Amino acid sequence: MQAETRTERATYDGQGQIDLTELLDDSLRCLKRYWIQFLLIIIVVTAAAVTYFNFTYQPVYSARVTYAVNRTGDTATDAALARRLSSSVGVLSETAEFLDEVFQAAGEDAEGENFWFTSQYTEGANFFTIKVNSDSFEYVDAVLSGLMEVFPSWADQITGFVELETVDQIHASEEPDNPYSLTDFALKGALAGLVLVACLGVFYVQTLHTVRREKDMKSVTAAGCIALIPETRMKKRSKNHKHQLLISNKRVDWGFKQSVLTVQSRIDLQMSKNDQKVLAVTSTLPQEGKTLLSVNLALAAVQSGKKTLIIDGDMRNPSVGLMLGLEEKNPGLSDYFSGKADADEIIVTSGEFSFISAGTVSGGVSGILSDEMMRELMVYLRKKYDFIVIDTPPSGLFSDASILAGYGDQVLYVVRYDTADIREIREGIAPFSDGGTLAGYVINRSRGSLSSYGRYGKYGYSKYGRYGKYKRYIKAEESSMNTEDTL
Repeated sequence: MQAETRTERATYDGQGQIDLTELLDDSLRCLKRYWIQFLLIIIVVTAAAVTYFNFTYQPVYSARVTYAVNRTGDTATDAALARRLSSSVGVLSETAEFLDEVFQAAGEDAEGENFWFTSQYTEGANFFTIKVNSDSFEYVDAVLSGLMEVFPSWADQITGFVELETVDQIHASEEPDNPYSLTDFALKGALAGLVLVACLGVFYVQTLHTVRREKDMKSVTAAGCIALIPETRMKKRSKNHKHQLLISNKRVDWGFKQSVLTVQSRIDLQMSKNDQKVLAVTSTLPQEGKTLLSVNLALAAVQSGKKTLIIDGDMRNPSVGLMLGLEEKNPGLSDYFSGKADADEIIVTSGEFSFISAGTVSGGVSGILSDEMMRELMVYLRKKYDFIVIDTPPSGLFSDASILAGYGDQVLYVVRYDTADIREIREGIAPFSDGGTLAGYVINRSRGSLSSYGRYGKYGYSKYGRYGKYKRYIKAEESSMNTEDTL
């Protein structure tokens, strides 16, 4: 494999700037995908915050006195004195001698309590306010009285003789200034949880290395995007019947059909120029929709008047016959390679449409492929058919894909929206890019952007769950098999 010389772009628009629309798209998708986890995070953070606030909650009771400074009669001068006296309260509150006098004037019982003093200056005026704070209501007013008795003499020491006029005095209330509120604690916790979730969401979006748009593939291959196939679903149907997501089915969404027909027409135009007939379809991982697209491309070719054959080359997970509603008991590729059947015996034909199954495979599939026999088979098939589709295994997992693709003229690569890592796609697509057989790629189950409209659903199952690290991509259950959601 040649060394990759391209570099992945870390920005959204490729110009060193973040596209806010794309960022919002990715953020909403992240929220949709992980909303349960995010909700749990908010709940846990809220619970932790409520526990913390309950444990650390301390009621605060306060009483205050407001003084007016009258010394010179000049408002500006007296305002400056008021500002100076206000700022001196913080220093005095840390002076032991001052505190001793205040507590002595307040009464001996108050001395052992927790008190702190704050002040506030009214800008441009000759007023300032001193507040006495405590976590105990009982002695706040007494300490304020002691302060009012002691402070004027200390003010004279700071500024020289000054006349302080008591403008207002507010006694402490039995209700704390910061009343206990479980609701407030919960709201603060929920806000903290939302902030954490937002940070996690932004981090997730910034570290995405999957394909969501055409330009995400530019760091992978120079080949063009053949089409975007929208995520779609079947129209309302009877519960007693199961249908496949095929363009021949009237219940399939119109947008999906048009996307498939677009792919077929572009591929046909490209291959016709070079008198080519055989198209191999592959993907990086299971569940990306390669089999679904292979079958639909074959059906589209039939609709365009071509005598068409589809070969199920995925012998580990044969599913073309299942999708077509055909029994796979008839001999197929594996039987042909083992000498149990000849070329004509493995072809199942219905009108202009023909199918070769993977055959009966027991045990491992390694070594089943015979290069000489496959070449002979393809020479024979090219003479009989106008268009041949080979559904191969995922190229990111097995070498079968590149081997089978070698018997084709062009390779169509299926990339499912936001599934495989770009590094995995690069490794899977490299044999076809390097070999010059890559016709292009399609982005399957595309969800568009905020300005796009679509009908979304699900389809897919796979048997590749046993293959190590790729198990995380396999999410469907057995109950989803053989329905319109089948891949």
